[in-house]
Amino acid sequence: MLPPAHRFIRTALISATVSALAACGGSSDDSSSSLTPDTSAVETSTVAPTTAAPTTTAAPAGPSVEIVEGTSFAPTGGPVQVTVNGTGFTDLAVGNRPPLDGLPTGVYVVFGWFDENWKPSAGVGTDARRFVFETQSWAMPDESRAVLDPTNQLENVYTLSPEGDFSLTIPVDCSLAGTGTMAIAVYPASGAIQADHEFLIPITCTA
Repeated sequence: MLPPAHRFIRTALISATVSALAACGGSSDDSSSSLTPDTSAVETSTVAPTTAAPTTTAAPAGPSVEIVEGTSFAPTGGPVQVTVNGTGFTDLAVGNRPPLDGLPTGVYVVFGWFDENWKPSAGVGTDARRFVFETQSWAMPDESRAVLDPTNQLENVYTLSPEGDFSLTIPVDCSLAGTGTMAIAVYPASGAIQADHEFLIPITCTA
């Protein structure tokens, strides 16, 4: 047994330890503590995803036909040479008649008289297209011309460029008469069918 003085010192030490623990919020038999993080100062932000602007490509222009001298002519007692320019005649249909069967054939350009329903793509026969035979011109790609006209000797045969362009001349004769619409017509050659390559440009003969 400890002497009374020693017991007093021990009791005082225990009492002091308990008081210190109480002041710190702890206990004499708890050796662990937990801390809760303070998140009140944490800032969050939301960043909207960026989307690149779409890239657009202009659609290629379709085929078109221009009559350089216009479409109104005065009778002169004979034919007048007219320049016909075409652009955009690409993605050619293929012919179904020899010698260009299965090859891109290009287009005919003719002067004559035409029924209201004249287009080959509508299944209309040749009777609806009454053109002057001597005016028939043909714009065709080089690969087909090499088969039909390898020496470039045929008259009224013209080159259709890889870009689908051509320029040629045909005679327009206001002294001739016919039934239907007097016009210059452009349409696929050698039996090919391609509706967007069919054009009818009416011609007016003035007094």
